Amino acid sequence: MKSISPLFLTISLLLTLLIPQKVDTGELTSWGGDRKGQISESPAGTDFIDISAGELHSIALKSDGTVVTWGSDANGQISQTPTNQKFVDVAAGSNHNVALTEEGRIVYWGWDYTINKDYSRGKVPSRTGFVAISAAGTHSLALHEDGSIYGWGWNINGVISQIPKGNDYIAISAGASHNLALREDGSIVAWGDDMFGSVDDTPTDKGYIAIDAGARHSLALREDGSIAAWGWDLKKEVSNTPTEKGFKAISAGYSHSLALTEEGKIIGWGWERNDEGQLSQIPKGSGFTKISAGYFHNMAIRVNE
Repeated sequence: MKSISPLFLTISLLLTLLIPQKVDTGELTSWGGDRKGQISESPAGTDFIDISAGELHSIALKSDGTVVTWGSDANGQISQTPTNQKFVDVAAGSNHNVALTEEGRIVYWGWDYTINKDYSRGKVPSRTGFVAISAAGTHSLALHEDGSIYGWGWNINGVISQIPKGNDYIAISAGASHNLALREDGSIVAWGDDMFGSVDDTPTDKGYIAIDAGARHSLALREDGSIAAWGWDLKKEVSNTPTEKGFKAISAGYSHSLALTEEGKIIGWGWERNDEGQLSQIPKGSGFTKISAGYFHNMAIRVNE
């Protein structure tokens, strides 16, 4: 019998979980705050496959590998968008963006959170082989094909210096002041700011298949489609979490959250900051395949009929 190394198993599991076998294209929908055109300047088209909502800007990935950005360009988040490369993953931070090429190379633009040596740690990695990325307020994370985690940006509350060691990670999520990582065994690791239990209240059981870190609260999706939530609960970000099963995707915003049912319906809860419609304007109907909760606005992709 042929022997399979642990590294091969790690990579195989990463590919299974992080790279979809069938990519559905669809139309992009945005709602909530429109201070910098995050909603009104949303692009038209039916060939979108991935999205990420930042603070006052957005980024979307098309099926041909090109990237579209819109909203605030205060730090070059829009005007510096690369136009001559193909990507497979995108992530929006507060004032910066990160994208991943087919070769697993990271491209970064917008505010450079690595230049202030008093606050920052690490630098944008130059090697290839990364399989996932995540961007937050002032820092970013990347997951390598060997199962290790790399980070760069402002090291507030140890979000960079406390990155866990090891090669058994299969997913990452960067929050505003804390981070999450998912292990092969379905357990969750958290680090960074623990003011509201974002770290210490992290579930200690296993069986999780997805994670997402918000500003000061977090979400995790179990194998049965139920959702675990912990951290800041000032506006019911945690206590109003749906208790039923059957969800297939989650997204934690600044003070609100979104979840996607098996039928592709969007559910939201938490705090609608400044009454900007993050929750009250959630689109009706089914057929949604992607969701992204930002600071003041949200995005979703609805599959083509």
